[in-house]
Amino acid sequence: MSLIATEPVRSETEPEPNDGDSVVTSSAFWPVISLKALRKSMKIDGQVTTDRLMSRTIEAVVNVNNQLKDWKWNQESDGYCSLVNVPAELVNGESEKVWRYKNAVYSLTKALLIEGHRDIDTTREGEKHAIALSTQIDTLWRDVNWSVSDIQDKNRGIAELV
Repeated sequence: MSLIATEPVRSETEPEPNDGDSVVTSSAFWPVISLKALRKSMKIDGQVTTDRLMSRTIEAVVNVNNQLKDWKWNQESDGYCSLVNVPAELVNGESEKVWRYKNAVYSLTKALLIEGHRDIDTTREGEKHAIALSTQIDTLWRDVNWSVSDIQDKNRGIAELV
């Protein structure tokens, strides 16, 4: 029996990738997204370059902001100039709506990274790996959808019995 290692072994003490102070900003209403915080929260290692992480995070911010566009306009018309000012419970001193916004962006970023980085492997092991990744992607997309619904105080899902 033989083993061919295709990935270098990474130690637990490998230094964290240095994204510097890289952030993604959008309108003044939305919180700034720190790549360092996103990387740490979602356990994104150094195989993902800062440029790639930035690209996928920008896409995630645009997507989440578009889903919340009408809700944001309603909040602004009610006099709230930023998400942090919208009435919400505080968790560890942070607005639950801000936390859910970050969760939506973080989860979508990771889903986009995984979707774009799957290897093509037609072996049985490759098929198992693809199924595991698909399950993770589905969970991340669910988290995005739930966070967006929660921000708007909407139900997370609708089920109709026929």
